[in-house]
Amino acid sequence: MLQKVAGPSYPMLILKLGVAEWTPVGEEMMNKVVRGKNATAALVICDGEGNSKAMSAWIPSESADGASRRLEAEGIPVFPGDVKLPI
Repeated sequence: MLQKVAGPSYPMLILKLGVAEWTPVGEEMMNKVVRGKNATAALVICDGEGNSKAMSAWIPSESADGASRRLEAEGIPVFPGDVKLPI
């Protein structure tokens, strides 16, 4: 779904960050725009705790915002907090 709305995308986490045990990320699907430099952004799919599952390449901010709106229209809500990225 992410590649469909935002172009090239990459898998991120399969395990939760900062947890001592092997704990998979949650099943929830939420989206978040992460702002970058020079008017760019990436669109992230995360679970309900902000653990990132997939991330688009850096794209123009306007494109990321539009892709986020398309995901929201498809039933993937915006995550209200900060996402956890392994970078």
